Amino acid sequence: MGKRGMHASTLRSSYPFELRAPLLARGGEMSNRNSAQGGLTRRGFLKATSAAAGAAVVGSNLVGCAFDAANAGEPTEDEIAGYGVCRSNCMQSCRYAAHVRDGKIVRLEPADYGEDLYRGSCLRGMSYMHRIYGENRIKYPLRRVDGTERGAGEWERITWDEAIAEIAQKFSSIAEEYGPQAVVFDFGTGNYGEIQGQTGIFNRLGSVMGVSKPAGMNDLSTGYGIDRVLGTGLMYFANEAKSVLDSSHIVVWGSNPVHSTPQNWRWMQRAKEQGTRIITIDPVKSAIAMKSDEYYPIKPTTDGYLALAMSNYIIENDLQDVEFIKKRTTAPFLVRQDTGMLLRKSDFEEVPEDAEDEFYVWDPERNTAVLYGTGAGPALEGSYEYEGITVTTSYTLLKEQLSQYVVADAVAETGMTEETIEHLARMFAEGDAISVNISFGMDHYNNGYQSCWAIAILMALTGNVGRDGAGFTGIYLNTALALNIPGLWAAPGFKGMTTAFPMTLLHEVARDQEYNGEPYPIKAMVAILSNSASNWPSQTNYLEELLPNLDFLLAMDMEMTDTARYSDMILPIASFYENEDFRKAHNLPYIVHQDKVIDPPFEAKDDVEIAGLIGRALGYAEAFPEEYTFDDYANMLLSGPAVEAFGVSLDRLRKDGYIELRTAPGKPGIVGREKFPTESGLAQLYTEKPAPRVMYGQDVTERFPKEHLVYYQPSAEVNERSEAAKTYPLVFIQEHTRWRTHSQWFNSPILRELDPEPLFKMSPEDAADRGIADRDVVEVFNDRGHMVVKAIIDPSLPKGMTRMPKGWQRDQFIEGGYQELTYPHNDEWSVAFNFYDTRVDVKKR
Repeated sequence: MGKRGMHASTLRSSYPFELRAPLLARGGEMSNRNSAQGGLTRRGFLKATSAAAGAAVVGSNLVGCAFDAANAGEPTEDEIAGYGVCRSNCMQSCRYAAHVRDGKIVRLEPADYGEDLYRGSCLRGMSYMHRIYGENRIKYPLRRVDGTERGAGEWERITWDEAIAEIAQKFSSIAEEYGPQAVVFDFGTGNYGEIQGQTGIFNRLGSVMGVSKPAGMNDLSTGYGIDRVLGTGLMYFANEAKSVLDSSHIVVWGSNPVHSTPQNWRWMQRAKEQGTRIITIDPVKSAIAMKSDEYYPIKPTTDGYLALAMSNYIIENDLQDVEFIKKRTTAPFLVRQDTGMLLRKSDFEEVPEDAEDEFYVWDPERNTAVLYGTGAGPALEGSYEYEGITVTTSYTLLKEQLSQYVVADAVAETGMTEETIEHLARMFAEGDAISVNISFGMDHYNNGYQSCWAIAILMALTGNVGRDGAGFTGIYLNTALALNIPGLWAAPGFKGMTTAFPMTLLHEVARDQEYNGEPYPIKAMVAILSNSASNWPSQTNYLEELLPNLDFLLAMDMEMTDTARYSDMILPIASFYENEDFRKAHNLPYIVHQDKVIDPPFEAKDDVEIAGLIGRALGYAEAFPEEYTFDDYANMLLSGPAVEAFGVSLDRLRKDGYIELRTAPGKPGIVGREKFPTESGLAQLYTEKPAPRVMYGQDVTERFPKEHLVYYQPSAEVNERSEAAKTYPLVFIQEHTRWRTHSQWFNSPILRELDPEPLFKMSPEDAADRGIADRDVVEVFNDRGHMVVKAIIDPSLPKGMTRMPKGWQRDQFIEGGYQELTYPHNDEWSVAFNFYDTRVDVKKR
């Protein structure tokens, strides 16, 4: 066989999915480890192929495809069919050159960006072709066999014409009887393409249909807390990853970029080589902790208390950055005692709608209130009377609030020593430029937003935001380039999508068929780039309250996920490399083009074609003309002055591959470099008008006054004084690893060789207390559910804390699944799922 690889006929016959086609054959039954089964199991297949494929693929640095690894040879330019960008929600946006032979991708290699450390990859991105050609790839439209249970794996193959006709009939009849909002579009984050992704073409379809689109619920508490101070919104609170080269210290707080965001870690390593110190604060001695200059363990969910105690210590010892606080924060703004609102110009005179409503500060020289920016330097502290109104500076109120969080109390709450807390406080106060890598480690707790709010306050008090090397890193996006999303979504016949309630309430609305006491029928759901069945906390709520009340569940996916398995119909979609798209890159200062490098295999279709087929079948031909192509929709999105200002066009993206979006050429993007995206342009030490992230009818009257100033709220279950702690002694978190991004890559053959099965990790002390040895089968349980899985002893864990990698599907467990265990409720202000706020116990099986 020649070096150029196998012949096309051989490639077709050795296509891994083709060999395992009985998994999805007409009327076939899905293999499931939860029940007795015979024949070749997935694990057996992996063992059988490990000798042939493992040696060739693992030994070649994971750059060959399993079916062709032995003959892939060295990459050559003539094999490069195009360039693409990974669009998963790890947020790293790595760029690749795709090598194609005989119509199949055989190699993915990192492709160039404008700067060397943005050229890179991880095991997931390099192995993506194993998902394209994997055993789990969905080949044809499938319909659940009539009369069989959801999840039983009984499927029949249908044509696209049959599928589209049935979908249109279902949606039309539901909308006619119950209204269009009875159809829910469940948008996930499995694809960050701008047209074929999360914010793309299916939003156009949903908008002309008038469907329900519940407000998002994941990974938002971090940004919600930081937004209180920096005004950054929910996601884009971070500086560009490259900014750490200007940092004196990088504090990795509850994050593990070595595994979850390796591109960020590359910049941190470069910074460390230049002398930057890396400090990790985390309950777990993670991979990044092992590579840090300093590591400090902390009790889980007490990070906010630590940050508040550090802030108080800094003020008590006059270590705060007074100049920064005066010039770049709202510290001198006056707060009315009677209303809790800031004293404004509109309190005394009418301000035109198009004019700025200015703020008052106290001028100590004139002994009166003046508008900010006039008079002498404003007073930072004090209470005063002005025009019969008692007012106090924001800084005074914050200082009084912080005074209750003393270092001595923080010792008991956080488990850290006084010396450590004081050392960290002085480091923040005296370091030249502190960068905090934060991401979502403390995001999934009921008190996550308070923790992140407290850290943002700490950084503002020490002047560690809005300048080179100082601020947050984690998820960066250049917000100056505003794509024309209304141009794409607002098609002829636009109704808009209803966002009446958050996703956290979807199962309850479906169960009761009402919302806030009024009828709200939910009869159908479409999973778009989403695997919500796998990612729903207290998973039985999804399986027992949501699913039984749906007449129709449609999944669009390339692989047989949990959601697809429980659906009524599945449409096979194209992979990243089987359609054209572009991505406004997260964590990189670029917008990046994706070439279509191969045709979708079998009968898979891309999002543009699927949305058009459904839209026209529903009667929305004006919104989805048959002659429209990707170009038409892309040019809608790439229009307007904001796009033109950066010189971005589809033709240029195709020609150049990527376009830099930096507003300060040569300098990394810094949040607040000139001013912060708040009303005043200043970092906010006092929240004038606090509001829940999503209003869904909750009564927040009592809590409203408390939300003006940062405070500590214990977590729901994890905190040591909770009711759950009396029954379930072990904290349980689900870690991000190098093997999966949430549930993506859950069955990638090459990664399964390296990480073959779910493992529950526990400390040596906890294992010994229960007589559990390494690799014993255990049952992990609480009053919500259970999972049966092998245990592994993990010395990086403290006593009382357990973890397991997330993303495994239910059929990969011996019994149950980890999401059965997770905490189901949301805080009424942050309105987000709190997966980690979970306690369990474990026993040997």
